Amino acid sequence: MHYYEHNIKDYRADAFQLTLIQHGAYRQLMDQYYLKEVPLPLQLEDLFNDLLIRGDDEKNTTLYILGKFFDKTEDGYVHKRCRSVIQEFKAKADKNRDNANTRWSKVKNANASPNECDRNANKEPLTINNKQKTKVSTPEGVDEHIWQDYLKVRSAKRSPITETALKGIMSEAKIAGKTLNEAIKICCENNWIGFKAEWLNRDKNGAPKPKEVWGV
Repeated sequence: MHYYEHNIKDYRADAFQLTLIQHGAYRQLMDQYYLKEVPLPLQLEDLFNDLLIRGDDEKNTTLYILGKFFDKTEDGYVHKRCRSVIQEFKAKADKNRDNANTRWSKVKNANASPNECDRNANKEPLTINNKQKTKVSTPEGVDEHIWQDYLKVRSAKRSPITETALKGIMSEAKIAGKTLNEAIKICCENNWIGFKAEWLNRDKNGAPKPKEVWGV
C-alpha cells in the first residue's frame, strides 16, 4: 500500500503519551508495515537497516514500540490495526477488479449472437475504429479500380465518402449526361472529391477548371 488513512483521534488515543522520538519510531514502523503489507521481520538488524535506525537510543526506542504496540508471532511483528486495514484494502481491490471484469465482459458480449455466447466467443468491443471500418460499397455500374482510386482521393483530403455525397454525385452526373462511372473517373482525373455538371460546361467553354471543392 502506498496510501492509507491516518485517524488522528484514534492514534492519539493510543499513543499520546509517547515522546517525540517514540512517535517517530512508531510512525516509521507503521509506514513500513503498510508499504510491505506483511509483518515486520523478526531479524531486528534487518529492520534497523531497512529503516536506517542508528545508535542505541533509536534501537532501544524501536524495541520499546515493538513491545508496546506489536505482537510477536512466528511470521514477524504483527500490528492488529495495520493488518485489518490491509485486509480491507485487498478485499476492496479484489471486489473492484471483479466488478471491472464483469462490466468488460458485458461490453464484449453485448452484441454477441446466441451461438457466440454459447461458445463464449471473444467479441471485439465496438469502438471508434470499428465505426470507421464501415464504408460505402462500390456502386453498381462503377469499375472497382476507379472506385478505389476515388476513395484514395477523398481519403487524402480527409473527406470519407457517404451515401449522401454519392447521391449528390449521381444526381449531377445525370444532369451532365454522364454515367456514374464516367463522373467518378472525371473526379479521379481532376483530383476532385465532388462532381458538378456546371464544372464540365465551363471546361467546354474554355474557362479554367474549378478549384478543388472541400466538404462535398
